[in-house]
Amino acid sequence: MSAMSLAGKVVFNQVAKPDEYEGVEKYALTIALDKASKQIAEKLGLKTSQYEGATQITMKRKVDFGLPKIYNKDRELVDVGHLSFFGDDVTVKVKQGKGKWDAFAYLEAIRVEQKAEGVEESDQSDF
Repeated sequence: MSAMSLAGKVVFNQVAKPDEYEGVEKYALTIALDKASKQIAEKLGLKTSQYEGATQITMKRKVDFGLPKIYNKDRELVDVGHLSFFGDDVTVKVKQGKGKWDAFAYLEAIRVEQKAEGVEESDQSDF
């Protein structure tokens, strides 16, 4: 399957600090999908969840594959600190898994369309 774009608001960001599960580190990003992206995800049978009336999807990428590319609204490549921990409006480029993994979306790139209100770029040296 070729790459597709989904849009929504960041709910949970584990791109700046990857998640580790059973010894495997992965970048993960959960977004609340907008209406059009919700329809795309449902049509393709991607795994989503409901939370407080919003349809959410979590996309992952193994750390071994490198950090997903992150762009600002002007489509310029930026540092991971440009992505807020939650609240940014984003468009993500994902690929659908194959075979038994076809319900999952794998993160390729992130474009921050609108920064969360009152949130500045994070300084990762604090961690």
